[in-house]
Amino acid sequence: MRIVTLCCTATLLLLMSSLKSNGQLFVGVEGGPNMNYLTTGNASEPFTTYQGMKGWNIGIPVGYRFFDWLSVMATPTYITKNYDIVRTGFFTGVYQKNYNTYWQLPLNLRFSFGGTALRGFVDVGGYAAYWASGRQKGVEANILNENDTAYATVNPTSVLGENNPYSYDQKYTFNSSKDNRLEFGVAAGLGVSYELFQTYTFYLEGRYYRAMTDQQKNYQMNQAPRYNDNFGLALGCTVQVKKIVSLFKK
Repeated sequence: MRIVTLCCTATLLLLMSSLKSNGQLFVGVEGGPNMNYLTTGNASEPFTTYQGMKGWNIGIPVGYRFFDWLSVMATPTYITKNYDIVRTGFFTGVYQKNYNTYWQLPLNLRFSFGGTALRGFVDVGGYAAYWASGRQKGVEANILNENDTAYATVNPTSVLGENNPYSYDQKYTFNSSKDNRLEFGVAAGLGVSYELFQTYTFYLEGRYYRAMTDQQKNYQMNQAPRYNDNFGLALGCTVQVKKIVSLFKK
């Protein structure tokens, strides 16, 4: 968390110091939905699949335009990276939904092209993130329930037909020896923007964040790495800082 905060502060100070140059400093707000997948090898987990889950993100884009076609962007972001663990076959009905929130700082180069007002752009760069919190919600077979034998079928077709289900919804407790709460990865985006009154820029962007660091520390032998793959949309608006400052001076 402290690392992400320091990165945000350093980036904002760097961009603010550029106000005296000939470029354009801009700041805004954005938000949108995302779909996150946990990419991992589950050969040691039979009858188990990992599925993507929807989430959302909200951020404060801060950027500096060096040229008409080149900008640098930093966007402190609050983002969810959720995924679902689903059991199959005899274990159908057993699942666990994982809700994870991160503080994230992407740093990108933006390459723009097109006309004067309506333009397209491509973002490429990387990001640092901090796993802030987690929650787990699911259903499992309650093998310790003594009443199960009274209700069990003669030939159960699933584990929940053999044992009563147990539902849970609990906060995730981090393990310092297991969980890797710092995440680093690469980022890319493709979008379209529209500039209004040479001051406000509205944009819609599709983004992809690929973690390059394991969600877990190396705490056991032959463990399968776990990486977040996040696909999202961002709808936002930025404003040129110099334009706003000049309005207040009038």
